[in-house]
Amino acid sequence: MNRYRCVVEYMGGKYDGWQSQTLGTSIQEQIEAALLRITGKKTNIIASGRTDAGVNARMQVFMFDTEREMKERKWMGAINAFLPDDIHILDVKLVTFRFHARYNVRWKKYAYRINIGPYDVFTKDYEYQCPIKLDFEAMKQAAQYLVGTHDFTSLNSSPLSEYPDQTRTIQSIDLQENNGHIVITYCGKGFLRYMVRMMSAQLIEAGRHRIMPQDIEKILAAKSRTKARRNAPACGLTLEEVNYFEIAALDEGGMIREYLQGDDLPTGMTLKETEAEMENRTYPLHLVMTTRHSQQMLARVVITPGEAQIFSVCREGRNEAVSLLVQFRQWLGMIGLDAGMPVIIR
Repeated sequence: MNRYRCVVEYMGGKYDGWQSQTLGTSIQEQIEAALLRITGKKTNIIASGRTDAGVNARMQVFMFDTEREMKERKWMGAINAFLPDDIHILDVKLVTFRFHARYNVRWKKYAYRINIGPYDVFTKDYEYQCPIKLDFEAMKQAAQYLVGTHDFTSLNSSPLSEYPDQTRTIQSIDLQENNGHIVITYCGKGFLRYMVRMMSAQLIEAGRHRIMPQDIEKILAAKSRTKARRNAPACGLTLEEVNYFEIAALDEGGMIREYLQGDDLPTGMTLKETEAEMENRTYPLHLVMTTRHSQQMLARVVITPGEAQIFSVCREGRNEAVSLLVQFRQWLGMIGLDAGMPVIIR
């Protein structure tokens, strides 16, 4: 069995979103139909996340597992041959089973585009044609209240029964204006349903002077779906980029990965940087162990000369460390360390 990581771009205007629908046409269905024609078997694909109906993507990432063996470029050409011209595969890579398109996401970047000039029929499929002039400085001021870690209950439509924790972290929001076109770029680990479009709608409201920039703070604090019901049109939103962290070991319960900014460790460092330090034998070396889905911290992993220690923070962490031990040893050997070194689980 092989796993492939694919990058796809698409215009979402003709589709009912990424995810397969009981009624309607999805982008996922188009790609899976192409794979069925190539392999003769139903092949499920898993993406970094869902995009809503009408939303575009310059870089959506998905993966699929198959017994069929083919060179990467041939996969790309074969899939594209069976796709409509508004969906296009940009890249296909054979990856290890440590990669997961959804669970290994470090951050995503979305852009919301607004045309505040005359209506433009040529950009209507990827820009919101705003008929009213906007106060760009007010929008920038309002965006500052969204950056950081907040409870976004007021600015999304994900059911609380499915997503009881509606706290998310927005790493940055960048606004640019050029010749009547505004681009709002959001970067964050994860986004709830309609969250980016609802944030964009509030920035537009600030630009129209319907709310004050500081009202964003009050909307977030209210934690109420009644405070901000507007949704910016889907056509203006594009998934621009998906970035992944490195994985040392992975199973259904958890993972050992590079530690990131925000983890309870001294400083951020990618696994590749950690591997480089391993080559240079600069110790101690740090990784973390988390749950696979919510990335709840389970343990710290510290590697010193001739020994690795896993400091579990709960019983679940200790059990998961035992489960991942074989993979972790394989990874140690793969990057040139002693796979048989003592691994102490504390």
